Amino acid sequence: MQLVHITDLHFGCEDRTALTAVAKYVRNLKPDAVIVTGDISKDGLASEIDAACDWIRSLESPAMLTPGNHDVPYYEMWGRLFYPWDRIRRAQHGIQHEAWHTDQWSIVPINTARAWQFRLNWAQGEMSRGQTAIAAAELHKAKAGALRIVITHHPLDWPNDAPIKGVTRGGVRGLRKLADAGAELFLSGHLHFASARLFETRALSIGSGTLSQRLRHEPCAFTVIRRPHSNVIETEVVHIKQGVCETASTRQFKLNTPERPGASGEVHALPTTA
Repeated sequence: MQLVHITDLHFGCEDRTALTAVAKYVRNLKPDAVIVTGDISKDGLASEIDAACDWIRSLESPAMLTPGNHDVPYYEMWGRLFYPWDRIRRAQHGIQHEAWHTDQWSIVPINTARAWQFRLNWAQGEMSRGQTAIAAAELHKAKAGALRIVITHHPLDWPNDAPIKGVTRGGVRGLRKLADAGAELFLSGHLHFASARLFETRALSIGSGTLSQRLRHEPCAFTVIRRPHSNVIETEVVHIKQGVCETASTRQFKLNTPERPGASGEVHALPTTA
C-alpha cells in the first residue's frame, strides 16, 4: 500500500514549479490514494479553492481532503461566520471528504479548523468531544487488517521542534481516545514542517510540508507513506528543489496496537539515494 500525504497547497501563493513536479511524480507513482490535510487556499477565495481542487483531481489518483483554517473566507466576515465551508464543499466533487472504508484502510477526517473562536488566534485548531466520539465510531467500522488513519489539518500533538508554537484544543485528549479506538496513523499539516513521531508507543503522528511559497526552514515537501508489513509503516519525505523531487529521508516504524501487538518504536532510518 502506498499513500501520498500532501498539505498546505495555499493556492494564491502556491509554488507552481513545485506543484508541476509533484503532479508528475504522483502520476508516475500511481499511489493507492492521495490524502490532503487542508489549507488548500491562502484566503479562502472561491477561485483559489476551485484551482486547488482541480489540481488535486489532476493527480489521477483517488483523493481525500479535509479543510484547514485558511480555507474559510478571510475577507468576508459574513461568509466566515455563517457559511464558512460552502466554497470547499462545492469545489470538492470527486474528492472524498467523509470516512472512507476499504479492505486496506479506514481513513477518518476531522475538521479541526474553526471559523471563529473564543481566543485571539483563530488560526489554531480545536477538536471537540463530539467530533472525537464520531471519529471513534467510524474507526470501529474498520475491516480486519485495515490500517486505521485519522486526518486533521492541525497536529493533535504539536512536535517539540515545530517551527511555530501552538496547541490544538482537545487534541491530545482526542488523540489518546482515538488511539484507544484503534487509530494507528494521525496525519496533519499546518506547520509546513515534515515530522514523524510515535505517540505513547501506540500510534504514529505524521506531519507533511507545504507546496507553497510560505516556507518555514525547509523546502517544499510531501510525504509518501508505505506499509511494507502489517505492523510496519515507512515514511519517505520528498523535497522539491528547482523543480526536482528528491528523497530527503526514509524511516520505518513498528506499531504496537491491540490488533498488531509487539514492541513499538522506530526500526531504523534508511539511507537516501539523493
